[in-house]
Amino acid sequence: MKTALMLFLALLALPLAAQDGSFHRAEQDREISYWLLDPATHQFRISHDFTVTRSGQKSVHSFVRKGSVVSPDAKMTDLDTGKALATHSVAGRDVNALGYYPDKVEPDSVAVQGDLEHPVAGGRSTRVRVEETYTDALSYAEQGGELVWKRTLGRPLNYVTLPAGWMLTSVNTPAVISLDEDGRIKLRFANARNDELSIVLKARRRPVKKVSPPESGGDSASKR
Repeated sequence: MKTALMLFLALLALPLAAQDGSFHRAEQDREISYWLLDPATHQFRISHDFTVTRSGQKSVHSFVRKGSVVSPDAKMTDLDTGKALATHSVAGRDVNALGYYPDKVEPDSVAVQGDLEHPVAGGRSTRVRVEETYTDALSYAEQGGELVWKRTLGRPLNYVTLPAGWMLTSVNTPAVISLDEDGRIKLRFANARNDELSIVLKARRRPVKKVSPPESGGDSASKR
């Protein structure tokens, strides 16, 4: 009797979505990661995940900020299947025509589009990962021997990794600083407010230690 009661309570605890055959995961779109490349290239890489829930949606989009140029090697991956999506750039007007998003974008803006293998089914969702490389000379450059990166960050959690061989000299917003697995400096910015963080980050190259040549030992009499 006790076992039957426990089983009944467990069934009551199951989410309704699991009982009616549909599926929906939590929309964890909180994090984004940036990896700064050599400032002479004005480039940085971006990666973030997001969930698509709109029934019938056939493609997903990552919108490129004005002033940035996205590299053609941008890619999107369906995290449920592990398959790469066919990815290409489209104009904002083409995205607006799809009617997927409540807010319209500028018609001449650029978005990276990933084509889903199957449209999103009713009551289900698709998880997608975006990986892109941006070039933006206005927000990322080397000035007077110092790396300067400026960007507004809108996610609750934002990670920024400096190029190898660079050390942080200043940042205008509190951050948790650590080292990644390759020894590069990594900053974690948390934003609990309903607005954006305006980041100005600066760094310098680490000094290269000069290695003195070894001294020759012994006198001429000991040489053979």
